[in-house]
Amino acid sequence: MKVLELQEVSRLYEVRRGFFDWRKRRFYALRRVSLALLEDEVLGILGESGCGKSTLARVALGLELPDEGRVKIRGQDLLSLDRKARRRLRREVQIVFQDPYASLNPRKKVYSLLAEPLEIHRLVPRREFRERVAEMLRLVGLSPDDMDRYPHQFSGGQRQRIAIARALIVSPRALILDEPTSALDVSVQAQILNLLLDFKKKWRLSYLFISHDLPLVLFLSQRIAVMYLGRVVEVAPKEGFFSSPHHPYTNILLESVPEPDPRRRKRRHVRGEPPSPLSVPPGCPFHPRCPERQPLCEREEPALREIRPGHLIACHRR
Repeated sequence: MKVLELQEVSRLYEVRRGFFDWRKRRFYALRRVSLALLEDEVLGILGESGCGKSTLARVALGLELPDEGRVKIRGQDLLSLDRKARRRLRREVQIVFQDPYASLNPRKKVYSLLAEPLEIHRLVPRREFRERVAEMLRLVGLSPDDMDRYPHQFSGGQRQRIAIARALIVSPRALILDEPTSALDVSVQAQILNLLLDFKKKWRLSYLFISHDLPLVLFLSQRIAVMYLGRVVEVAPKEGFFSSPHHPYTNILLESVPEPDPRRRKRRHVRGEPPSPLSVPPGCPFHPRCPERQPLCEREEPALREIRPGHLIACHRR
């Protein structure tokens, strides 16, 4: 069963050329993205900063509407529903943002932060709110007494636990994790990841895990989708990931992982920096940096096609 599905989703933005130039230019933050998150699965989304990962999260939640394509939650088209039905369906998928210092309203106590979703979705009677909030705080490793404190009175790891509690209190089927540990210390990161894995095992949750940290994505995910300039260039299962043929961009990401043995250090480097989304090159967007490019790559953008069961690549040479 597909908990969350994106079908040929594109998202356009408009930006001004400069402060004194009011002309606008359009660019694709997402370009024909198709992905599906299955029940009890962790799907990792991997890519450099600016590749469209966070835009993907916002569109998947319905916080932003796609300009093209469809977003489905448990088989229902999110955009075809009225406001009330859409809100009810969106309860099935919640998000944990990257920065716990920015995602929690500093003017509200923890009780208000966690009780608000219960009130919006009307899941339990108001008289049971306090009991439900206390239970959720215990589950994430905090004390029920913490519900009367403000976010600034907690550490970064504790704030992220509160954010996880807020997402889980409405009993969703899936969580979108938008780099949930990147703003935390390494020791705290491990605690948060273990907490998320415990919840997944306990409630058979599905996770859409977004990160630029390749080892972390490989550790957590059953499948990995690699993004470049708003496009999905590869989707592959975790099994055999290091032995399978990959998109040239994925190969470079794999080779960028630090090697502790100096005798085994890799010397292959990518050319240059990613181009601006405002001036994406014709053909394959990766071809100016690709060590395997050929003339066809400069003229025609490759389609995402299956090269083996469950393994899709957008590359003319694969």
